[in-house]
Amino acid sequence: MNSAIITGAGSGIGLGLTRRMLADGWTVVAVDVNLDALENHPALLPLLGDVRLPSTTQDAAVKLLAITGRIDALVTCAAIYPMVPFLDLGEETWDNTFNVNATGGLYACQAVLPAMRAQGAGGIVMFSSTLARHGQAGGAHYCASKGAVLGIARSLALETAQQGIRVNTVSPGITDTPQPRGNMTDAQLLARGADNPLGRIGEVADMVEAVLFLLSDDASYFTGQDIRVTGGARLF
Repeated sequence: MNSAIITGAGSGIGLGLTRRMLADGWTVVAVDVNLDALENHPALLPLLGDVRLPSTTQDAAVKLLAITGRIDALVTCAAIYPMVPFLDLGEETWDNTFNVNATGGLYACQAVLPAMRAQGAGGIVMFSSTLARHGQAGGAHYCASKGAVLGIARSLALETAQQGIRVNTVSPGITDTPQPRGNMTDAQLLARGADNPLGRIGEVADMVEAVLFLLSDDASYFTGQDIRVTGGARLF
């Protein structure tokens, strides 16, 4: 595998993954509404776009195929999490969260499937969250959208397994990215780490390693699985 599309590539886990895959020799189409944090690289194909629009990831697929002739991997990292109390949760916030977190991933999968089917191989990793199972006060919309990702990925895994395409999810626990930092202080993050069985919160590199494993030949018998990278928190 050497060609990939990554959504949400401009920050957090998507940014870390893009940098790592480029360093490992991948050609990467990096998709986000802001890519200022990405450094120039000869194998980087930046694409400014909104994953809520199906044309964005369709353009990404066309761009990658024009350069490499194949699409080996898709990783959907794009997500938003505006915390809102339940009774204040309105249609606009609900729809926007679902459109980015779940529907955007659906569109991305639809964009890459024709090429993956034609080549008889491909790996897809979608990002869910441990909160899809456990919920969070002020996060009903986010938790529901991440539960939808699990349903999309598992259904797609069953539909494409015999075509050589593997589809899995990664569900991080709390991770040091801009998303939780937008809702927590440093002291709150440190406290969450102290309560974790492994004594710290997750790092971007922890999630990157999980993705690279799922895309590797070492995971050739993995499909329809959810890998929870939590440092031992919330085991069930």
